[in-house]
Amino acid sequence: MRKAIGRRGLARAVALLAFASLGASAIVSAPAAAATTTALVEGATVTADSTSPTGYTVRFVYHNPNATQVRLAGDLTLLDVGTGTTRYQPEAWQPGRYHAGGTEFLRDMTRDPAGYWSVSVPLHAGSLSYWYRVWDPTQGWVNKRIWDPASTNPRPPGESSFRVRNNDVLDAVYVPYADKQNDPVLKERSEYELPVSDPSRRGTVRYIPYTTILGDSGHYLGVYLPPNYDPNRAQPYKVAYLAHGIFGDETDFMVPANVPNILDNMTAKGEIEPTVVVTMGNHFTGTSLGFASYNQTNAANNLVQTILPLIEANYNVSTEREGRAYGGFSYGGMTGGVVIRNYPTTFAFYGHFSGNPSLTTQDYDTIAGAVGDDDLFVFLGNGVFEGNLNAQNGIANNFRARGYDAHTTQVPGAHDGMTAGQLFTIFARDHLWSGVDSVSVTPPTENLTRGWNWTRQFVAKVTTNDGVSPAVTWSVTGATSAGTTVSADGRLSVAANETASALTVVATSVVDPTKAGTARVTLTPPGAARVVVKAKAAPASIVRGGTFRLDVDLRAQTQHKKAPPVTGEIAVTFGGSTQVVSLTDGAAVVNLPTSGLSAGGYPVHVAYSGDPTYAPTAAVHQQLRVR
Repeated sequence: MRKAIGRRGLARAVALLAFASLGASAIVSAPAAAATTTALVEGATVTADSTSPTGYTVRFVYHNPNATQVRLAGDLTLLDVGTGTTRYQPEAWQPGRYHAGGTEFLRDMTRDPAGYWSVSVPLHAGSLSYWYRVWDPTQGWVNKRIWDPASTNPRPPGESSFRVRNNDVLDAVYVPYADKQNDPVLKERSEYELPVSDPSRRGTVRYIPYTTILGDSGHYLGVYLPPNYDPNRAQPYKVAYLAHGIFGDETDFMVPANVPNILDNMTAKGEIEPTVVVTMGNHFTGTSLGFASYNQTNAANNLVQTILPLIEANYNVSTEREGRAYGGFSYGGMTGGVVIRNYPTTFAFYGHFSGNPSLTTQDYDTIAGAVGDDDLFVFLGNGVFEGNLNAQNGIANNFRARGYDAHTTQVPGAHDGMTAGQLFTIFARDHLWSGVDSVSVTPPTENLTRGWNWTRQFVAKVTTNDGVSPAVTWSVTGATSAGTTVSADGRLSVAANETASALTVVATSVVDPTKAGTARVTLTPPGAARVVVKAKAAPASIVRGGTFRLDVDLRAQTQHKKAPPVTGEIAVTFGGSTQVVSLTDGAAVVNLPTSGLSAGGYPVHVAYSGDPTYAPTAAVHQQLRVR
């Protein structure tokens, strides 16, 4: 029987907008440099700024005394979800506007006498793509696009990557969220896209050389290892293989799409199992710089026949389809269609980010025939500025019609790495392996009578993989009284006016809401037979600090040999505190401590809850004296 493996989070819907037209590059001159005594620090420095529309300003500093002109560039112009087409400069940010690619932001930087070029701009929260354009006659650079030399993001060595050869490198700056942004999307992005504050909870990124399926050497795979990666762990790590777009390379998902930070944060939150990520450059047909150097069939074969065996031989990763995911942006998402068509049993999870698989009816049937009753989940999404989800919904429906889980969504973004990062966040957090195997509740059943204020403590047992949070949320269903509730720690309170015949106590995994455990509470009317409460304490008085012994005996009012024993529990109140004690054969022994009580007389109150034979009753018994 097929089990559901997706849909473990609520859909995060964004209103669909018309396709955004992409205009010409926006070039804005920098404002005149203000006098400042603050030392210039190379790189991107983020500063809280009450005068900024976003609450933060970022100062970009690049040192090059030989340069004759430098511009800050990036995916930093803004698109408005209200129009989908109007472009704004960063200073015009307001809620509903998002930094988006498609029109290159360009702003002149100002040079100081020491050769430091700088400019400051307000930016909203998240990981945002930028780069520099440099004119440097000593290096023969004319409008040369470079990543920030101060960046700490690892890169593959040399100049062979497709982005470098195409003068198309990207970097990223990480901007926190300020309350004045008043946008839950940006708040969530800051929670996942900024680096984890504790360095010990960050994973590592490295680039390893390898030879492609065509025999091309000098290529690299990006490998992200989660925090505290253990090559000897008994359980292999789940692994996601991520493919870039037509003009990308193995750095795309590591830097502009920001997957390492995203997974670090998810792992720290206990929302996902520690996961390994592998990225690859899919341009490996000689020195061609054209689109044809990214051949989808070559890329699919290279992934399955070359990369998977290499990674599985050198890293402690899953070799099972349930432990593998494929994700791709743009052309990489389209390549995912070739992978699932030609290798339908290799991956259990597919993420198509702004790039749809092209599959025929026969392809869907062939895939279903190969996968059978095994798990398969397909995720498709794009940015609201890219168009509607009609095509994605059609593809999802084809998988659903064959019994497989599929999900579509949109995020505020254009066709760029920042959109890929947002979509990966939803794919990984809400649909990939949660690491939660099961949830159970103890005790599994309770039998109580109606008409009594009951309390019962329930405990959840959550079986998870290493590093995954066992947290649960508690709920109770079937109640008719607002007074019947369950606390955050699993303590059920049943109101005396509760009329339901049964309640269900539910513990639901916070990480994976598809996993839950239940306990059934049966409520029956108490019987009508009356009982007599006999209670005797000894001694009658005691020095303060001592303990009274109370013997309680509940008997049928008309005792005879065949009368059943009285079951249930009693509540004994003495000196302002109440103890709830279960009866054994109609009797109980209760200790009544006097610590904290002043000298004086105190009554003993005994209340019986009733059972299916006997009715509830209550009585005040002897006065006990504390000396």
